[in-house]
Amino acid sequence: MTRDRSAGRVPTGTLTGTALLLALGVVLPIVFHTIPLGGRIFLPMHLPTFIAGLILGPVAGLVVGVGSPIVSGLLTGRPTVFYMVPMVFELATYGLVAGLLRPRFEAMLGRRARASGRAERPGVKTSRLAAVSMALVCAMLAGRIVWIAVVVWFAPVLGLTARPVAMALGALGAGWIGMIIQLALIPAIVRAIERTRKT
Repeated sequence: MTRDRSAGRVPTGTLTGTALLLALGVVLPIVFHTIPLGGRIFLPMHLPTFIAGLILGPVAGLVVGVGSPIVSGLLTGRPTVFYMVPMVFELATYGLVAGLLRPRFEAMLGRRARASGRAERPGVKTSRLAAVSMALVCAMLAGRIVWIAVVVWFAPVLGLTARPVAMALGALGAGWIGMIIQLALIPAIVRAIERTRKT
């Protein structure tokens, strides 16, 4: 989440964008839960979190990631407490890691492009798209590791001691379609939104 250094305040656009994406993180699961297993397969709550982190920065990604499952749980009863706790940590990791890594990957790829002389060629704007994709993949992996770790920790707290690792992996296994969709759509969505913001 970028700040206006002259005023020491978060820009209004960032606050508005974070609020809209948080609301989207609540509304999209409602829509997809009308489809059998739609929530588990398509992972609709993940989409606004990744977009928040990649476009608005790590703090916005963290806010949307933490807030979406909590607000959704309070308003709709979904996710239940067992899934809400690991989801809060998982989504927080998605938004935070995506927001932290994207500028680092952009800087790294930009340096490589300049070193190879490709930076001066017209139309060479692939580093941003590549940085978004790389940050997205890393955030996905980090979030799923956190999900498994929290489920393994949290299941015994609820008295669910039977194969918590298998439960965690089973819950993630249904989302592979959603991961493919995210990898295909999110970089294009980020690019389209940033083009719109510049015009």
